[in-house]
Amino acid sequence: MPHSDPTARQLPTQKYYHYQSFCKDGLIPILRDKKLRFSDPHDVNDPWDCKPWFDCRPMLEDPVKREEMIAFLRTLDPSENLANQCLTGYENKLRTDNDALLKRVEAYSRGLTKEIGKRRIYCLTPFPTSTLMWSHYSNNHRGICLEFDKNNPLIEKARPVRYKKTYPEWTPQDLMVDPLALLFTKAMDWCYEREFRIIATSLEGPTKLDGNFVTLPVGALTAIILGCESEDEAELTGIVNEYAPGLAIKRADRSPNHYELTIAEAISTAGPAAEAPS
Repeated sequence: MPHSDPTARQLPTQKYYHYQSFCKDGLIPILRDKKLRFSDPHDVNDPWDCKPWFDCRPMLEDPVKREEMIAFLRTLDPSENLANQCLTGYENKLRTDNDALLKRVEAYSRGLTKEIGKRRIYCLTPFPTSTLMWSHYSNNHRGICLEFDKNNPLIEKARPVRYKKTYPEWTPQDLMVDPLALLFTKAMDWCYEREFRIIATSLEGPTKLDGNFVTLPVGALTAIILGCESEDEAELTGIVNEYAPGLAIKRADRSPNHYELTIAEAISTAGPAAEAPS
């Protein structure tokens, strides 16, 4: 039975957040063109994330697991090759030669990594007040955090990342049952992020890629939050006034007597762009 995680649409949380540095050139496409830039999964900061590694030890020690692996590999070969005597001889070699089996599984892993690289990911979290997230992803609290409403065809597709204490003993067969596992599994060290992900592909639909970008539905972005150390309020307000008048701008505030952040309600709501003087 395939594993099925809830999507943002099925969960009670209404808002999701994306931390990033403040960069005018990166922000304008979001506001003006309604385009979100998704990331290459091979550029993430976790060296195990989206990079499959299959533990071959169980199949080397257990003939039944070895046969299961060989049967799976057979499904990857073109049907016209199944009756080929060379293929039969090759499978017999996989049964008796550990190095041959390891090389075949490694080749499959490299191919799968390449396929994963054709996708793009966008990372969200339900919490805009994470001190560590502001530090790690928003330029030490000098950046911004984008606030999204989930009630649209894109953000509602976000799924939670699964955090594990130990690396899963994956086999290629397992991933046929749970194909999302490689894209949604991380070490417990990262659990403070409480990450949700949207996966974009070349297929038609709300997550269709246009280069590295995906169309942002109208009204999905509801606010931009400035970090508590930001000095860019005036510049951000000018950008929002020009490209997304009416979008709320908020600020993360440092509590004076607690180790916590709070989000001040809109410090400004950008109005219509000012007309140029005649």
